[in-house]
Amino acid sequence: MAENAANFTSTFQNRPSIFEVIAQKSLNDTVYPALQKVALVLATNLPQKFSWLNNYFDETFLVLNGCLQYYYLSYHDASFAENFYGLKRVTNDGTLTKKNREISLIFLIIIPYLKRKLEEKIALIRIEEAECNLSNSLEGRLKKSLLYSYSTLELVWGLLSIQNYVRYMAKSTEYPTPIFKLINMQLAYNTELLDEPGFWTALSKGDLSWSQLSFGLIRNAVATSLQVGAFFLQFLQTWNAQKSNHNMTDLPNIKSPLIDTKSVAYREKCPLCLKPWIIPTVLQVSGYIFCFRCILRFLNENQRCPVTNLPAKPLDIVRLYIG
Repeated sequence: MAENAANFTSTFQNRPSIFEVIAQKSLNDTVYPALQKVALVLATNLPQKFSWLNNYFDETFLVLNGCLQYYYLSYHDASFAENFYGLKRVTNDGTLTKKNREISLIFLIIIPYLKRKLEEKIALIRIEEAECNLSNSLEGRLKKSLLYSYSTLELVWGLLSIQNYVRYMAKSTEYPTPIFKLINMQLAYNTELLDEPGFWTALSKGDLSWSQLSFGLIRNAVATSLQVGAFFLQFLQTWNAQKSNHNMTDLPNIKSPLIDTKSVAYREKCPLCLKPWIIPTVLQVSGYIFCFRCILRFLNENQRCPVTNLPAKPLDIVRLYIG
């Protein structure tokens, strides 16, 4: 009991600031959209080789993120983002156990994956509701219940997170987020990072030879490269945010699109059902107009434009109001 109390006091004094907690969360949230953008560019420009990336990006990211987080939890007791800011996960008993790492992996990998899948379904339901396509059938009522339940849960979770941040700043709780409280872990500074051998430092000083290469040095080189990449991602995010403040008179020089002869055959009719549009809806990646139900059903099954075969998802459609 005394040892646990002493460790709790030490952890409380070694706690990171609220800015570091929010910064590591922001970095963790940046990785997914950044890699998704890369996958979209590859799938759009090289559809023959990378079209599968658009269809299975979430699963691909699940595997890559799982390997990354498993590595950092195994060697640093931290997620990738936490280690980037010099933090690690601790418990009241000290370092993490195998069970603690497994629980951390579930909340770092599996839960976010399921959350993204659920958000995709919720976004589609919101589109159907906006188009008044939710009927009073059992399926329609279940979709409405799911939509309202998710919105309520999201609001409650946001309020809990804000309350936890306030309590953390007031030093009335040792848990930086509600999730940490749920899994009974805290964040602390990782002082062991200062003692690790530095591959790039030794290389820049010319002190590195083939006989000195070890698994620890190579591991440090890979970890440092990933951290530099993470810094570059944050720089790009900030740069893109500032880029929006451009002069409205500076119009971009965009080349005229190539003429698509296929569009003549689908004038004022849906390319799928070949009938006049019912709720005309444009697919952004190709510019073709479909019936709302036709294109939504097709994209749920194929995730590509039925005319151009460009990669697309259900959320890429936009309702048109044609007078």
